[in-house]
Amino acid sequence: MRTQIIDRVVVSGAKGFVGKNLRKFLSKNGISSIPLSRNHFKRKQFPSLKNASHFIHLAGIGSESIDQDSFLSVNTELTKSVINLCKKNNIKNIIYFSGLGVSKNSRSSYFISKFNAEQLIKKSGLQYTIFRPSYILGIDDYLTKNISKQILKKQVLIPGSGKFLLQPISIDDVCLCINTTLHSPKFLNKIIDLVGPKKIIFKNLIKKSLSSKIKIKKIDLELAYQKALTDINFEYGVEDLNILVGNYVGNHKKLQNLCNFKFKNIESLNT
Repeated sequence: MRTQIIDRVVVSGAKGFVGKNLRKFLSKNGISSIPLSRNHFKRKQFPSLKNASHFIHLAGIGSESIDQDSFLSVNTELTKSVINLCKKNNIKNIIYFSGLGVSKNSRSSYFISKFNAEQLIKKSGLQYTIFRPSYILGIDDYLTKNISKQILKKQVLIPGSGKFLLQPISIDDVCLCINTTLHSPKFLNKIIDLVGPKKIIFKNLIKKSLSSKIKIKKIDLELAYQKALTDINFEYGVEDLNILVGNYVGNHKKLQNLCNFKFKNIESLNT
């Protein structure tokens, strides 16, 4: 059993949706967090990380363009820098957010970058927990913000049939999972699907989230991919579509057994 008192951790991607919610949750539970951004790594200037027990590595990107850093530089190379930083500062534990659908058979550039990051962590000699999250939902999450922007246009686009399986999880449950992980040896050196208890079809999730005044418009999947490839302002990016079409669901029972608390069923973006 761990005897170490957990009261100080490092969080990369601290300004993101998960990072902001997690830091607030940890603070309420007596754990201070040191926020790191990609700028810290670019400048190679860091605050003191003394006495931090864990590095919670949330930083990553889910889309690429000529104006952005690449999947390789952020999702993979940044992870290499995080590992080196952990070793330099005697931080022995890393918790990493990968992606649901990541595997050795991945063909997507995004998933490949995440898989390679996982491999770096597994071979690092650090104690690790790798989570593969589905859609994480809460106030201001990525998917909800996307749909909210579309609502302002009085219609929401559904690519293809819309019959894509999702297994979303609430941000509150995610924060509780991370807190549990910090205090339990059961999570050590495991790769775990971070998914909710309920599988739901994408178009049903959207329908349950909208008022009757908002129009739902289907768009041919081939046309959606064409627009995603050529129009930066299109409602869905290429990786958004890849993840939807992939029908990625996971093993909630394993997560439930490890965490031992009741998870929220997600039935709409307003749950």
